[in-house]
Amino acid sequence: MSSTILPTTNQYTNLGTYVATILKRVEYGIGSLSKLADILSELSISKPFLVTSASLATKTDIIESIKNASGCESVVVFSGIQQHSPIQHIRNAVIELKMRGSDGIIAVGGGSPIDAAKLVIHLYKERNRSIAQVSQHSNDTLGCRIHHYLWLHW
Repeated sequence: MSSTILPTTNQYTNLGTYVATILKRVEYGIGSLSKLADILSELSISKPFLVTSASLATKTDIIESIKNASGCESVVVFSGIQQHSPIQHIRNAVIELKMRGSDGIIAVGGGSPIDAAKLVIHLYKERNRSIAQVSQHSNDTLGCRIHHYLWLHW
């Protein structure tokens, strides 16, 4: 004997809507890094700011491969992100980003660099008290030139 369970009205009360993120595309697979220069050009990024961990920056050739594939004369590497993205490391990244004048962010690594990059871009773009707290100068504000960022997961 088989039976079918039909949902009751109460089971539908938790229905929701999925709204796609602002993510426009995903490049993946063997050879996808060769598309980086074209992607950066398309996004008008000429001086990317790479957010990564010290281990990826010093113990692998991934960062050097990304720098070479970018086609950019200047690539700033911030490798001060540790596990769980401590807020002081994020503050340091925002200050470094401001000083270096980069025009786009590339997060390289796993969860911590990707999470850190999201906060860096948020704090960089915010013009209120949070930025003053980051730089510890009450009259310091940052421009909003950063409009795009990429995630490269290794």
